[in-house]
Amino acid sequence: MKTQNYAGKELEYFGRVRHDILPLMPEFSESVLEIGCGNGATLKYLKESGLCNQVHGMELTEAMALEAKPHLDQLWVGDAESLIFSVESQKYDVVLCLDVLEHLIDPWSLVTEISRILKPGGILIASIPNLRTFTVIWNLLMLGRFDYASQGIMDQTHLRFFTKKSAIELLNTGELAVARWEYSPFAPWSKSMILNLCTFGAFRHLLTEQYLVRSVKIS
Repeated sequence: MKTQNYAGKELEYFGRVRHDILPLMPEFSESVLEIGCGNGATLKYLKESGLCNQVHGMELTEAMALEAKPHLDQLWVGDAESLIFSVESQKYDVVLCLDVLEHLIDPWSLVTEISRILKPGGILIASIPNLRTFTVIWNLLMLGRFDYASQGIMDQTHLRFFTKKSAIELLNTGELAVARWEYSPFAPWSKSMILNLCTFGAFRHLLTEQYLVRSVKIS
């Protein structure tokens, strides 16, 4: 990944607290690592809420890393696909990859390394965009278009694309087993939320923008 690819991103991209992962978090964790921690907002929230003791982060963008540093107990700056090899084995209770894996050259290798640095019984929580949506399917099948955008599922910085099935396969390895997955919540009264209500959830899998997945280290 190159830092200049993210230069045009708005602050909200790096700085929002990910409340949507809270149902997947343990009641308490001694140590949490967030890969792609942005300005540290989520880690700061987890620590201040008493959900963990130590918060560590990896961040590619130097400007965001500088903002995150005061809130973290340890910070790495640079490409996670290289930095992950310097982390000691069985170090963390929880690793967060929130809107990260789709940006990587080799997310499968990173997941393997995450399983190495997790303690036995440790948890990987990931949010992964869902390519299988009405909008993407319509544009591809009916309009012959696969256009990138500045944000969202077709974000121009995405290198990999996943559906629910392939996202779960990514997080099911020899040492990790997917224990739970959730649809990402809709924005209040968005078009997708209204359509989902009107169709009684029949097309929820084609409306969700992301899947939230919890995988547990089993060995």
